[in-house]
Order: sequence, then structure tokens, then C-alpha cells
Amino acid sequence: MVVEKAFAKRLPWAGWTYSFAKKRKVYGMHIVVVLWCSQDGRWRIPVAFRLWRPKRTCAPHRYQTKLQLAARILTELVAARLPFAYLVADTHYTAGWLTRLAGRLGVTWVGTLPPRTTVVLRGRRQQAAELAARLRLGWRPRLGLRAAVVTVYAPKYGMLRLVVTRNRHGNYEYLATNELTADLARVVARKQSRWNVETIFRDTKQYAGLGACQCWTDAAMVRHVALVLVAFVVLQQLRVDPSEPIAAVKQRWQLAIIRQSELPPPPLNARLFTSAQCDEQLRLEEMRRIDRQAAAASTGRC
Repeated sequence: MVVEKAFAKRLPWAGWTYSFAKKRKVYGMHIVVVLWCSQDGRWRIPVAFRLWRPKRTCAPHRYQTKLQLAARILTELVAARLPFAYLVADTHYTAGWLTRLAGRLGVTWVGTLPPRTTVVLRGRRQQAAELAARLRLGWRPRLGLRAAVVTVYAPKYGMLRLVVTRNRHGNYEYLATNELTADLARVVARKQSRWNVETIFRDTKQYAGLGACQCWTDAAMVRHVALVLVAFVVLQQLRVDPSEPIAAVKQRWQLAIIRQSELPPPPLNARLFTSAQCDEQLRLEEMRRIDRQAAAASTGRC
């Protein structure tokens, strides 16, 4: 998760990092976060996060990359016995040594491989993009794309179940998992479930004030991120229906606080008038005002 801070030059947590949303490098704060999502899509709960710190603001022996932060989080979650069925990550976090660590921890993972990843199929060593061009992709009507699945060996990853997909725009995607018995539909569905992670980035920034913190100290920044993620969970808890958007929940409770538990006033009994009717109504009101003034003047003379 990238929180852009274009003018926060004195913030120790800010630095130049690549934003996949804007397809360019931005100056901001990078947060490594892990979400626990329910299978029905109702709950998206952040269970752990780490703030990435650039090299310029920390001692050389204490610097950690984003992958190293993710590895620490994964190890802690497994040690805490957090129940989950699988781990899904984007291309950046589908690194060879990180996925091997997940395999040693007994975690089933699903990720996206770069096109230049070296794979071996039937004794032939080639890149994933070259293999995709040779595979015969069949149309999958339930998924709305063309796809094929094979079991390959990747020197950096080990044995993988590789799913190659091509959408209607002709773009290829190389999905991989260490579950060698997984079928094509399961791998694609698990990868698509990562969209819940993208929505929490948007919701925490727009409705929970993730980018609103202007502090400089380390402790304040960590507390702000933690409280924002807690507020996001509370907003989910306050939903009256599982399908209610987070924005509607926040608006409903803001109105409730403004009204101080008072009911809104009843609607006014108003009549609609045309332009001509308005002119006539104003003329009658003016005549009544003149009559009142004349009556008051005559009473004064008497």
C-alpha cells in the first residue's frame, strides 16, 4: 500500500517508491499489510502491517526491504496459528525466496510470475512468456477468458502449477501456486480474490483518513496507521447489511452524530408554483401589505 506524500521531505518513513496504481515512482510512504478475508467477502480484516523505511533514514544494519518485512509478518502469523486457507500476493511479493519460505511454513500460496521467469517443461528451458505463446489456450466461458494449466519446474521456485491466461484484450497473465493438484478454476478464483486487498487501499484512504496524518515522529505515524486500520474494521462491524458500502456506513453515523439522536424534522408542506403564479402571489402579498399600511394610517388619524 502506497500513501503519496509529495511534500513530506522531513518524514523519515517517506521515500521514492513505485506505485502500481499510477504506473510510476511517487514520493510517499509504503505500508506492507496482510489482510484476512472471509470466503463470502463480508470481512476484510488487517491482521499485521509494517512501515517500510528508506535507507537514508535508518542505520545500514537495520535496513529491511519490503520482502523482508513481508517475510517477518508471514512467520509471525504462522507462529500465532492464524487459520487461513491460502496466501495470495501480487508480482512484487511473489519472489522466489519468499515463496520458498511460505512452502517451508506449510502455506499454500498463489501469485503472479513475471513474464521473464525461467521455467522448465518437458526438459525444455524457456521463459514464461515463450511458454505461453506455445500453449493452446482454451476458452473458459465461466471465467470469461482463455487459459491453460501445466505443471512446470522453476529454478527459483521449485515445482509449480502454472496457469496462463489471456483476456479479451490479448494480455497474458502467469499465475502460479505451490499446490500441484489445484485445477485451473481454483487458481484463477484465488487470484481474483486479491481484489479485496485493492479495495481496502481505496477505502482506508477515502473514508478512514489514512493519508491525513501530518506527524513526523515514528510512534505517532505507527499509531495513526494502526488506528486507521482499526477504524476500518469498526466500520465493517457497524454495517446493517453485509452488502452496505463503507461510505454509506460512515455517512449514516456522521448524520447520527450531527443530529445527536434526534429525529429529522418532518418535511415542509410546500406547494409548487409556476413563474406566473409566483408573480401573482407576490402581487397579492404586496396589495395586502398596502391595505394594512392604509388601515394603520386611517386608525392613526382617528
